[in-house]
Amino acid sequence: MAKVAIKTVGDVALKLLVGLLFICIGIEGVANGGGNDLYRAIDNETVNILLGIVLIVCGLLIIVPLFISGIKPLFTKYSLIIVSVVWVLVIIFSDFVYGFGNFSGTEIFEWLEGFIYHILILLSILQASKGALKGVVK
Repeated sequence: MAKVAIKTVGDVALKLLVGLLFICIGIEGVANGGGNDLYRAIDNETVNILLGIVLIVCGLLIIVPLFISGIKPLFTKYSLIIVSVVWVLVIIFSDFVYGFGNFSGTEIFEWLEGFIYHILILLSILQASKGALKGVVK
């Protein structure tokens, strides 16, 4: 029985962290998103603000149902799908469009380190959204 409780706590913590991450990324977009390569690639203040608002709402829809019942699971499912897609776009822009280039010396290891961080976060998002993605990915 204790093993099930630990898994549940881990799942809750993972969803909480994923939700908080995307709330932070959303706030970046609303507050002029200079630090995120996805916002830099979009390069449109209005779209960045709209995307930021969507990410804040998605983050909240991932976190709030962990503590309060009454929110339809469908909203959480779509929120997890949206953040998964957005994170894949972050990887593409951060690591390949803006990050992958002419390396000299140890710069390849700096790029690889950032890429590994992004993949770790992607795997965490996918783990948190494994229930949401069941109907989408077969």
